[in-house]
Amino acid sequence: MPFGPGGAPDILARIMARHFPAHARGQQLIVENRSGAGGTIGAAHVAQSRPDGLTLLMAEQGSAALAHELYQDLPYDPRRSFTPVIWLVDLPMVLVVRPGLGARDVPALLEQARRQPGSLSYASVGVGHMGHLAMELLQRRAGGGIQLLHVIYRSGGDIMAALVKGEVDMTVASYSSAQAFLQSGALRPIAVTTAAPLAELPSVPLLSETMPGLTATLWYGLLGPAGMSRDLVTEINAVFNAVLATPELRETVRQQQASDPVGGPSERFAEHLRREVAQWTPVVRAAGGRVQ
Repeated sequence: MPFGPGGAPDILARIMARHFPAHARGQQLIVENRSGAGGTIGAAHVAQSRPDGLTLLMAEQGSAALAHELYQDLPYDPRRSFTPVIWLVDLPMVLVVRPGLGARDVPALLEQARRQPGSLSYASVGVGHMGHLAMELLQRRAGGGIQLLHVIYRSGGDIMAALVKGEVDMTVASYSSAQAFLQSGALRPIAVTTAAPLAELPSVPLLSETMPGLTATLWYGLLGPAGMSRDLVTEINAVFNAVLATPELRETVRQQQASDPVGGPSERFAEHLRREVAQWTPVVRAAGGRVQ
């Protein structure tokens, strides 16, 4: 299971590995970190593997749905090189602003941006990441001359520190990365990007209340190489649905990520992938998103 080290996928995969043998007739799940190039190094390895179910990818938006728009000379096609196995988790994101920013909600933020084009900045960890795409989509939907300055930082931790210092005005971050800063009052949430209210932030409105239909989440799922048999996909899907139902995994995901495992049949994940490609491809193109 190749992917980059650290963060939500690493935590999720290692919990899954502990419970996997109980559901897979004694087999073991080996977590192999192959980081780099926005997850495309690990994705390419899986795409070029035999479709025997022994090599799977912990995938997310960039490597699984948008890499063909973000990278030149990509050694695989996200739309054709994989077999969807299971949708693992869908993680909420929060629009967070620095403490000294005058705007207290999204309409006020957009009004300030219209009055002073280019004066407000937002941070992300790079072109094509959800923090970037969510803000680009917000600008497109808002219209009316909204121009926000995009500032790239090396990590989510660097972004949080920059916000606290007032170096940048806002970001769209996962709830887990912003949680400690929100609880301490060091940063202020003004909207959540999920389709339903977030229980952990009950007083924070949905972004879709200002921008109808605008939602953005971080998701992870398992993909295998193209050409896996239907019977094999069904068997692996059943194993991982059983793993997702374990109390330890469900409790950890809820406590650390403010979410619940998704699961379900492989067709559910395949349809989700199609929707993600349809929603985010125009945003990447409009933003001129090429990483190299």
